[in-house]
Amino acid sequence: MCASGLEKSNEKVVNTKVLEKQLQKLLAGSSHLQVHAQASLKLLMRKKLRSKIGSRFEAKLDKFDGKLEEKLENKENELESKLDYEDELENKLDVKATPASQWMRQISAPAAVQQMQEVKEVQPEEERPVMRREAKSALLHHSSTCPGYGRPTPGFWPSFVVELFQNVRREKPVEAASESGFRLMCGSFQMPHPQKASTGGEDSLFVCPNGSAAGVADGVGEWQWRFGLDPRAFADELMHGARTAGEQTQFQVGLAAETRAALMLSEGYQATSSFGSATALVAALDPSGEAKLGVANLGDSGLRVLRWSEPSVDSPNSVHIAYRTSEQQHAFNCPFQLARLPEPKDYAGLRAQGMGSLVRAVEKSGCSSQDLPASADAYTFEVQEGDVVLLGTDGFFDNLHDAEVCELAHLSLEATFRSNEKSAWQIDPTRLAQAYAEAARVRSEDTAARTPFGDLARQAGLQHMGGKMDDISVVVAVVVKV
Repeated sequence: MCASGLEKSNEKVVNTKVLEKQLQKLLAGSSHLQVHAQASLKLLMRKKLRSKIGSRFEAKLDKFDGKLEEKLENKENELESKLDYEDELENKLDVKATPASQWMRQISAPAAVQQMQEVKEVQPEEERPVMRREAKSALLHHSSTCPGYGRPTPGFWPSFVVELFQNVRREKPVEAASESGFRLMCGSFQMPHPQKASTGGEDSLFVCPNGSAAGVADGVGEWQWRFGLDPRAFADELMHGARTAGEQTQFQVGLAAETRAALMLSEGYQATSSFGSATALVAALDPSGEAKLGVANLGDSGLRVLRWSEPSVDSPNSVHIAYRTSEQQHAFNCPFQLARLPEPKDYAGLRAQGMGSLVRAVEKSGCSSQDLPASADAYTFEVQEGDVVLLGTDGFFDNLHDAEVCELAHLSLEATFRSNEKSAWQIDPTRLAQAYAEAARVRSEDTAARTPFGDLARQAGLQHMGGKMDDISVVVAVVVKV
């Protein structure tokens, strides 16, 4: 053999070995290519055997079943030394030779796989998860990427979750407030991450006792594991300041609902003194008594206005989302957040306390890109009696699709809202908030669930399957007229 022929032969052997290793890696993995890798590996093995035994046995190798192929693989090293192997093989199989062209096949995906790929490529735009930050919109058309949407809800929720939603009526009637106008009849429930149960988690919230405003905040956990500070301290101070501002502006006629919510968020931030950062959302009614709800949202907490309506053939679910907020994200899982950072006058004291790492981090990052209350999205939603306003941190909305939120609310509101005009007073918002928190917890622990967080992760080029474990905070506010 000439030098060029030998070189080509060696190169062919090397390429075959590389291909075999790649196919073995695919076969050992868990991707959808396993079947094709197995078929290609078998084909490659047969080709190697053919080169050793000769083209005369191509048809016989093609007729081997799985068991015989396994025996041949184990005896591959013995074939070279057994000159009488051809006679033994002819006694087992008596078939005609097959042209060598039969081995020159192209391994391609089955038609079903190709069809699935074509379906993905022509998937309607409105059915795809939308990467946020979304364009701000007051109205959301009722749709969801939730699998199983439209099936009876009790069928794929644990029985205890269904029972919680079916038992949200008050045991005792509540007395109406003396003031006239619209009020928020509020209740809340918090469920910390299991690993943060001893500290209560990093979320915070507030509800004005006069029923005119509410809010949620999510403290950033990095302050704890990186600098040893309590991440909830800043969030608590932020919510306390917002509540104080809400009580002071309750009767400030002429102050628009949207402006009032933004003012409460700004005043809450000014009231903070602890170092930390948090996302925040504040909702406030119009002080003049009009049926308007103002919202200021900075970060990835969320608000939904759920509204009951008579079911129809086109919309069998009686609850839909009338309004919703959008998330604010710098990048995937990097939401906008308010922060209280050390100033140069604080550096010496922090270094003396052994917190030089915090000083270095602030000096390195600077404050040029810091988010402020003015960066919050502001909304004005027109509400009506019986609306259920749902506020939640990302631990809630990262695990439940909007369609699931509506389907679960249907269990609570359908029987109640069919009764009489004042039925909104019969709802216990604290029980409803607990039911929603439990539903979010169930989803967060489900490693096979499809969740909003997982959809956004895939859109960002990341792989995330199942729920997202996090602190869960929910405020339910039922709009009532007094």
